[in-house]
Amino acid sequence: MSQNERNIDLDLNLEILTAATAAEFVNGIFDYLLYQRRQIPFVYKTYKYFIEKWSEEQDETQKSFAHHQLKLHRSKATATKESISAIRELIRQAFRISVVKKCRFLFGNSIFMPTESYTLHIPHSTIIRKQQFDLTESRINQSLISLMACDELCAIFGSEMSTTNMFLELELQTDVAVPANGMGIFPKDVLSQLPRSCKNVHLHLLYDHGHQPAPELAIYQDLELMRLEQSTSQVEDSEVTDKSKEEQEFSWWQAEAIVRGFKTPNHKSFDLWSS
Repeated sequence: MSQNERNIDLDLNLEILTAATAAEFVNGIFDYLLYQRRQIPFVYKTYKYFIEKWSEEQDETQKSFAHHQLKLHRSKATATKESISAIRELIRQAFRISVVKKCRFLFGNSIFMPTESYTLHIPHSTIIRKQQFDLTESRINQSLISLMACDELCAIFGSEMSTTNMFLELELQTDVAVPANGMGIFPKDVLSQLPRSCKNVHLHLLYDHGHQPAPELAIYQDLELMRLEQSTSQVEDSEVTDKSKEEQEFSWWQAEAIVRGFKTPNHKSFDLWSS
């Protein structure tokens, strides 16, 4: 085990785990990491609100140097917001069209020399893939609360951290990953190696599929019973398919989008976030 490796368990505490809910959990952790390590000055939702508000208040009549500086910083902040949005949508698409085994967020000036690595281990074999289930934001936050009290993460985030670049790597099922290349990802022949000084955090998402069924889960169980009307041969074919899926190999892919951290500039001549 690496000197800087840490393993953290995160209980999802859900009755139903679908591909969509898994994607939202990953995005919730992504948002948490961005804010806690000071990649963005506010939580993502607030950051996004301020930037979208700017587009409604553009004033092209001012020509002062201070206004030019204001526009320049707002342009950089907007670029960071757009790259975050692109990564969030990529995560949703990956879970929707492929099987995601791991997600790795790398922070550093380059992907070859990261200072921090956060690998999310997904319980992919227990995800319900053919159903949709809307998960409220409060349910996601309830499961993420334990991260905020995690001593290992507090020790990392408690140190002085500067904004840097963030790269995303995904481990996807090989036979369905290739057509997904249009999502904005490219294959990695060799997984990026971490330097010894890199803080290496592994977040293991735990899902107890034996949880007491909720009313929503009963609906899915009814749907499964309806499928029992298939012929015996169809069921056997389905079992063979499921088994072959379990034996499929996975490969690593890297997102084209890079999140460049944004820090609020200390300028006395203007307030970046004011109207």
